[in-house]
Amino acid sequence: MNGPLLLAGAVKLFIGIGLGGLGVVLAYRLLSRLLSGDGQPLEENPAAGVLHASALLSLGILARQSLTSLYDTLDLVLLRGEILKTLPKVLFLGALHVGLAIALGSVLLALGVWLFNRLTPGVDEVAAVRSGKLGPALVLGAILVAFALLAAPGLEALLSGLVPYPELPAGMGIPAA
Repeated sequence: MNGPLLLAGAVKLFIGIGLGGLGVVLAYRLLSRLLSGDGQPLEENPAAGVLHASALLSLGILARQSLTSLYDTLDLVLLRGEILKTLPKVLFLGALHVGLAIALGSVLLALGVWLFNRLTPGVDEVAAVRSGKLGPALVLGAILVAFALLAAPGLEALLSGLVPYPELPAGMGIPAA
């Protein structure tokens, strides 16, 4: 049994579950506010369920790279054996990075719904979803997934500029010239 690998796996598992749960709750609340109105309750509306599922998938796409970066950083810290010295800082910055990815991703998804609704004059997709129409929910859900796939690299670049990861220990990364 390899202790550092076991620890790394456990830390990654708890981070993924914790932040994934946070993202699910945040996305659900955001979409509930967006879709609430005179239509059916969300629990009884399959169209809203399809849109929620698409938004959650899209949010996972947007936050995935941030988690991957955090996991890679954790691997380096554990490989170097600097757990007690560096791990708290890496976890704090990583949680900040992933939290911002989830928050900004939720805002981007809401903006995507709003923008698509404005770009299709004469058709109110959100109202159609509220009334339980599955077709507009599928189209809007596909738009959200495509939007997330296209926006994910830009979001990651933006976040990397805002929240830097800790410097790599000497001897790790790109060699000095």
